Amino acid sequence: MTNANLLPYYPRFIFNCDDGNCLTTGDLELFKFIKEKGSEYDISRFKTGERIEISWVNENDETEVKTYIIDHIDIHQIKYDLDEPTYGLNSNDCTALAGKEKKWMMEIYIFLNTVK
Repeated sequence: MTNANLLPYYPRFIFNCDDGNCLTTGDLELFKFIKEKGSEYDISRFKTGERIEISWVNENDETEVKTYIIDHIDIHQIKYDLDEPTYGLNSNDCTALAGKEKKWMMEIYIFLNTVK
């Protein structure tokens, strides 16, 4: 088996939450902090209307689990040449990248609404 996380490139996932949290990564290791609501298994899909839980580390270094509903998903910057530079800035992107940095072949924006 070839582990997808060992590839030098991967889609870049941007989880943009309505509560101000944001996660940008192409590193599948960080998906261990994202679960489908009520499941203990690795997440294998994202679909509109689905409830997911994300474990965040707060300012006190404590883990806080928040539940979100996927509002919508947008795909941007589909690359045909991975060496081609990317221009511009997307206002829906996070300010910091989490996990191992890789070349990315597209950006997948997942917009989340907090379940209160």
